[in-house]
Amino acid sequence: MKQIQRPPRRGRTATRAFGALATAAVLTVLAACGGQGGSSNGSSAAADPAAVQKATDATTALSAPPTFGLTDADKVDPAGAAGKKLWIIDISSSIPLVQVSDAATTQALGLVGATVKTYDGKGSVTEYTRGIQAAIADKADVIALYAIDPNLVAGPIQAAADAGIKVVVVQYGDPGAQLPKNVAAQVTYPYTDAGAAMANFIVSDAKGAAVGVEFISASDVSNSKAIVGGFQDTLKAACPNCSLTVDDVPVADWQTKITTQVNSTLGSHPDIKYVVPVYDGMATFAVPAIKTSGKKDVKLVSFNATKSIMQNLKDGDTVAADVGSPQAWEGWALADQFIRIVGGNPPLEDEKVGLRMFTAQNIGRIDLSAPESTWYGVDYESGYKKLWGVGE
Repeated sequence: MKQIQRPPRRGRTATRAFGALATAAVLTVLAACGGQGGSSNGSSAAADPAAVQKATDATTALSAPPTFGLTDADKVDPAGAAGKKLWIIDISSSIPLVQVSDAATTQALGLVGATVKTYDGKGSVTEYTRGIQAAIADKADVIALYAIDPNLVAGPIQAAADAGIKVVVVQYGDPGAQLPKNVAAQVTYPYTDAGAAMANFIVSDAKGAAVGVEFISASDVSNSKAIVGGFQDTLKAACPNCSLTVDDVPVADWQTKITTQVNSTLGSHPDIKYVVPVYDGMATFAVPAIKTSGKKDVKLVSFNATKSIMQNLKDGDTVAADVGSPQAWEGWALADQFIRIVGGNPPLEDEKVGLRMFTAQNIGRIDLSAPESTWYGVDYESGYKKLWGVGE
């Protein structure tokens, strides 16, 4: 597979730590493609029909509603959560999916008498540190780091541990990933599967044609590596003659750099037919760039299923597919881990929060004016209430 890797674009709020992570991600991506020299030669030969069918079958399967995977064996007494306090340090409170998840956690913990405070990390390690320090000063019972790589704030996490405060990471890596020191648990999605799902859609939608793809990563977000890996491995296996250009834009630069980057890449790579921002928060700035490019045959595929991007999909406006990561479900999953931790119970290794693929084939059945929790066709709220023995 032809591969072009661009260095990360960093602004003033990005840190050296971001740069180090970006460099590691670049090396990982290049190694997966077989080298570090920029690109390898590809051809225009189409993908094997069997690979295209496999990608189509995978896309169809993921388009169905997920299921609530926890059982009666996972029941937990929430009595120990009453009066306890959760602080959530968000990577950036301006991201819509973060807002949905935080609100869901607040709603869920309200059922058991616990409270939630949020802190806007603004995409800055300095702010993450301040948030953790504020949570320690406020005597939080648990601190959750939302989409923040805990390795960037190892010192503050140690301070929290010294104060007897447990730390949970949200969206760190795949379920079962080894957690850093002083991190008690995680709430997450199967990110490798999400990356694979986006690649499968492209192979299926392009009917195996050897197309060009721009993938926009965010290497300062820890789970980005798993998504990149899942996407690249799947695309390489199913469409070895597709070409892939990888651009990296840290969170703090999304608003100011993504539109320009997409415009530049589309201008210099006329073979690109799909733009794949790793998160919908990036897609918000990529969609206008595709539209202003005048290239009506370029489609966007993304991950998260936030309302604005889902509306683009429903309107047939640039977006061709969105792999949904149910944010409210994730919020309830965080509440569940909190209840387990403050009650002295072991946290779950996997909260089993499912994914769903949204395309032109099923978006017409989704009411975007209804709460995000209704889009997935699974009643996880009742599932958690049953586990906790509340509100039944």
